[in-house]
Amino acid sequence: MGAISEADLNTCLKTLESCGKGAADGDRAEESRMLDVLKQLQRRAVTADLLKRTNAGKRLNKFCKHSCDAVAQAAKAAVEAWKQCVKQEQQADGGDADEYDAAAQRGAPASTSQAAPRAPAAVAGKVPGPAAGGGSGAAARAPGPSSNSLQRQTSTPFTVDPPRCGNDTRDKVRSMLAEALAVGFNGGSGDGDGSAAGPSSLQSPNLLAAAIEDALYELLGGGGSSVSGEYKAKARSLCFNLKDAKNPDLRERVLSGSVPPESLVRMSAEEMASDEQKRKNREMKDWLAKEATRGVNNAATTDMFQCGRCKQRKCTYYQMQTRSADEPMTTFVTCTNCGQRWKFC
Repeated sequence: MGAISEADLNTCLKTLESCGKGAADGDRAEESRMLDVLKQLQRRAVTADLLKRTNAGKRLNKFCKHSCDAVAQAAKAAVEAWKQCVKQEQQADGGDADEYDAAAQRGAPASTSQAAPRAPAAVAGKVPGPAAGGGSGAAARAPGPSSNSLQRQTSTPFTVDPPRCGNDTRDKVRSMLAEALAVGFNGGSGDGDGSAAGPSSLQSPNLLAAAIEDALYELLGGGGSSVSGEYKAKARSLCFNLKDAKNPDLRERVLSGSVPPESLVRMSAEEMASDEQKRKNREMKDWLAKEATRGVNNAATTDMFQCGRCKQRKCTYYQMQTRSADEPMTTFVTCTNCGQRWKFC
């Protein structure tokens, strides 16, 4: 569980507060943003001092009674995860592990008067050696960082915070695109500045989302402070396809730069679909084509008939039962040379 910084915590809480009303009104996009942020908070470690400084406990508790059941359940899960973090901290420092429950209701964590740097379990220079007659398993281990501490130091989930342009609708689209691009993103330290650490050459979802939105606005924005309906529809299509768990190839191609923003915003839904979906689309088209030709009279070619107009014997014909069942079928003939048609029984 990675530790969350104060800036990231405030950003997440502000996002929840800004999306709360829209999600309560039934906006699925706002609800999805809130659920993603709450899941991030649930996975991030917090400290009692951080919760006290940001008043985060009180700000998060109000979402436990949200009108949207999914948001309320996710908020309760995040609060419970925070409780466990603070309880572990208090127990390690010798404090009362049950103080958080009462403190969280006041909007602040348990008292941090006992929060102090953790002392090592053994004093340097007094590490006991192996017990007499015992094996190497009896040797005391020297103090060192725990695996959880190392995980908090090296694992920092990505924070969605794309550059803003000042227009509420466009900024919302940028955030949605960044969230879609950040699905499974592990391109570096996650600070969003584009300087990814490690061998990955993926671009920052935050900066890339802003570039995609700029290209989309230039193509379909409509100008002025308002945006066109085509812009909104295309933005929803882009977010859906980029966030699709069954279509990771598109997201990887966009992040790696093989599909630039200018090309992405001009791609149709069929072009953005995954290989599996494209295969299904082809099969559906083939099936529809067969269904469209089913029942069409299949004319046979013959030289048995002579056209009365051009006297040629290049004809096609088919037969159909046009009278009662005990009567012979009617033969329809078409001359392929001049197009003359006739029938006979």
